Formats: sequence, C-alpha cells, structure tokens
Amino acid sequence: MVRRAGPSLRDVAECAGVSTATVSFVLNDTKPVSAETRARVEQAISELNYRRSPLARALRTGRHHAVGLLLPDLANPFFPALAQAVTEAAWRWGHALILASAGDDAKAEGEAMMALSERVDGIIWIPGSSKTTVRPTVPMVVLDRPSSQLAAFDSISADHHAGGAAAAALLRKLGRRKIGLLTGPGDSASACSRRDGFLAELNVDNLLWQCEAPFTLDLPKRAAKLLADPALDAVFAASDVMAIGALRTLRELGRDVPGEVLLVGYDDIPWASLVEPQLTTIRQPVTALGECAVTTLASRIADPERPPAHHLLQVSLVERASTAIMGSTRDASHR
Repeated sequence: MVRRAGPSLRDVAECAGVSTATVSFVLNDTKPVSAETRARVEQAISELNYRRSPLARALRTGRHHAVGLLLPDLANPFFPALAQAVTEAAWRWGHALILASAGDDAKAEGEAMMALSERVDGIIWIPGSSKTTVRPTVPMVVLDRPSSQLAAFDSISADHHAGGAAAAALLRKLGRRKIGLLTGPGDSASACSRRDGFLAELNVDNLLWQCEAPFTLDLPKRAAKLLADPALDAVFAASDVMAIGALRTLRELGRDVPGEVLLVGYDDIPWASLVEPQLTTIRQPVTALGECAVTTLASRIADPERPPAHHLLQVSLVERASTAIMGSTRDASHR
C-alpha cells in the first residue's frame, strides 16, 4: 500500500479558492494580499494541516532557516548549557539548531563542519582541535575559544584572562602561599588564556606547581601525585569538572577542603553548587554568550563582507564554601 503524501500547495489553493501563487504570497509574505483572501488561505492551511517542506523552501530561497552548532564535547555540562542558550536565541531568530560534536579529532571536526555547511545558513563553532584546517562554505563565528589563527572570523568569548586573574586575586587575598594550577589542555585557547591570567596576577613564589590536564573528572596520574603534596594549600582548576575531579582526589588523599586546601573552579556549571563543599568558581555568562553568538552570526549572514567583530564578555567570581575560611560559608557574586 502506497502511503498518501500530505496536502500540497495546490490542495491549499483549491480549498481556499485561490491560485497557488496567492498561497505562496501568504506563506512567504512576499506580496500584498487582501485580508479576506489571507484569512481564507490561513483557514485552508489549518483545516488541511498543511506543512511546508523545509527542503523545497531551501531549494527555492537558498535559505535553510537553521543554524549549525559544532561542539568539542557533550559530556562536560558547560557545553550542553551553552547549546541550550544558543538554541533559545536561534529560535527567537526563527531558526532551528543542528548540533554536532567531534571531540578533539581534527579530521572528524572538519567532516562535521562540511556536513553542517550543506544543511544550515551559518555555523557557530567551538573549536575542539587547533589542527582543524577545513573551513565551511557558509558564514561562521567562533564561540568560547578564539585564537590568533581564527582572527579572520567573528568571535564571542568570555574574558578568560580576567577570570584567571580573579581566581588568583582571591587566593592571594585569602593568604594562600602554595598553590597548584590545573591548566586544562595546552591546545585550548580558552584554557591557555585562563592560565595566563592566573599567572599574571599571582606571585611566582606562590605557585607550587602547574599541571596540564583534560577537561574531565578523571585527572591524570601526574595531577593526582601533585595533589598529594603536603605543602599544597590551594588549587585553581581551569574548569569546574576538573575542580570536582580534584576535590574527589583530595578526599581520597585525606585532605580537607576547605580546611587544608582551598579550591576554585571555572564555568559555574550546575554541579558546582551541588557538590559538598559547594564550589567557588568563575561564572561564565552562558545566556549572553549564546545570544551574542546568534546575533553576530545573523549580522554576518546579512553582511558577509563586513570586518570581523570580536566580542569579549565579562565574567564574575562566585564565592562558595570551597574557599570559606573558619566556617564563614557564603555564596556571593562579584563583578
């Protein structure tokens, strides 16, 4: 049995007693149509439950009314939160979102980028690999991880350098003298910026060690060994996920947080306020990042030849129990 297709544009026209061109004018709002005729067409669309074909519309207009979001990771809670912010902003613009994740594999990232290019009007890219050389055939903006190699593209990022500096300033204010630094991946532009901001603000004599590690809960053996240093009195981790991994390791070592070791993370993912003790962190403006990425992409699509724009958004320090001294637990945000 052959399944009957849904109602066509011609079906709507016959139901409304108008031409197919008139139905098209109503659907696309391309030419004036009288109120009475528009009402008949809209009633026919409702009665027949007519749905426009996205493929047919894309072939006719050259527009997909969809945005691509290419992420490096979906396991880290920061990225789903950012994807949600982008989704909501895209819907307000009248665009759907197509999501892809390629990890730190340059080949997979390039393939995902080209696949998205065939289905969307523009791409928002959070780079996972510094080795990806493929560039899309549609407008693109870089989100969260701008770099000098990608300076030709619009970019939107939190001020990671300032965030790292804020973490160092807090630990210095709290009198920490032997601080460990979990830097994040060395090829991550955002991780390097956080590291550089932290080191610029910190007295070099107060840095006990620094260790490169992935943005995951499971820290490498070298990091676990460094966390066991009895001289350690504070740790700054370049992501909340790493900080929670450090918290787990410190507990296994019998170290008390914050009694013996203060701990600061970065991102302010939902987990940060659910762990015990609650995690002091640098909050990224996730909603604003998503909104700015979409509006910047819309501007790029409208004007492909304009110079690249680079947006740097402010972060904030959120103090919680993991840096509380003498039991003075508090949850406060500072700009």
